[in-house]
Amino acid sequence: MLWVALIIVVVLMVILIVLLSFIRGEFYFSRVKDNDTLSVEVRALFGLVRYRYVIPIIQFKGFTKGILIKSEVVSKAEAKLKDESKDHITKEKVITYFKEAKDALVHTLNLYDWMKQTLAKVQCTELKWITRLGIGDAPETAITTGIVWGIKSSLLGFTMRYVQLKATPRIDVIPQFNEKIFSTEVRVAGRIRVWHVMFAGVRLMARASKVKGGIRTWIKLALKARSRLKTAS
Repeated sequence: MLWVALIIVVVLMVILIVLLSFIRGEFYFSRVKDNDTLSVEVRALFGLVRYRYVIPIIQFKGFTKGILIKSEVVSKAEAKLKDESKDHITKEKVITYFKEAKDALVHTLNLYDWMKQTLAKVQCTELKWITRLGIGDAPETAITTGIVWGIKSSLLGFTMRYVQLKATPRIDVIPQFNEKIFSTEVRVAGRIRVWHVMFAGVRLMARASKVKGGIRTWIKLALKARSRLKTAS
């Protein structure tokens, strides 16, 4: 009986440690001249679970073909780069995503309130956004720099309103007078505890269950998202 009790205590301790651990995420985007790089990384269980999605190429192919993206996926389990994949973000796909988001909103009770409650548990651990800007004319560069500063300040205010800011933001707009240049680098890192994510999922399903067809709608959307992830990888 002593061994059984010890095993139960150990299992409960492991479950508690997992629930109190963080799911960490990092978003990175940079643009220098015509070169764009975008990456998203998610880590959980103290780094044992890791997923990294990289888009090294973003090209506008016209209004018909839309935006071409070349992506690469890295997982901790495989420890290697998967095959590259290419996809086009077309107008039809954007419309489809918009309809799915609208469908989720209609079939969930107060989805906006749920999003605010969930974001309130997110801790922003890093926020960096550096932009170098030059129009070629000094007065125009100064005016444009002020506009960009205003946009960044508004976005920073939005971030501080909905999430917990745990780090000092590094926000800057560096004017490049008498030079035509635009480059930007954005890095955002955050974390949320596992039990907050699980509780948010339970609350989401509870809200969906109060609307006719809500659970069925979310299951359908989850299956579509899973299918897209498999196709991308």
